[in-house]
Amino acid sequence: FVSRSMRLLLSSKLKYKNKAEKGPNARKLLRDACKEDRYPSQLAVIGDPGKQEFVDFQDVMNNGGTVTNMVMDGKQRGQMKDACLAIMDSLEDDIVRQVEQTKGRVGGYNWEKFICVSQSGLCRKTKFQKDEEEDEEL
Repeated sequence: FVSRSMRLLLSSKLKYKNKAEKGPNARKLLRDACKEDRYPSQLAVIGDPGKQEFVDFQDVMNNGGTVTNMVMDGKQRGQMKDACLAIMDSLEDDIVRQVEQTKGRVGGYNWEKFICVSQSGLCRKTKFQKDEEEDEEL
């Protein structure tokens, strides 16, 4: 959800083609991606300890999912905000550098892969934003 929030925010607000303006403006926007109102109102956590993930309760229900091992006590949006801020503290300079180097639409870049797989190592593969390399692996 962090990378999706950041991607949507950058793509809607960062319209500069001038490389020199991209980075400073992206830096100003990054913390806004962590605001609680950028995440689903019914954010939940599912899964066994050590393998938990944040999910949108409505998406789970609309796709025939289960509420087994689901926690939705109203704290999840705050937890997501805290996780987002920790990611930004750690990766902000790398993200800004990548924004500056991205040709074309910043929103078209696979930020989920960059943040979750490449930079932080929190994920083995992307969940929301697939790319051609992952499609070949499946």
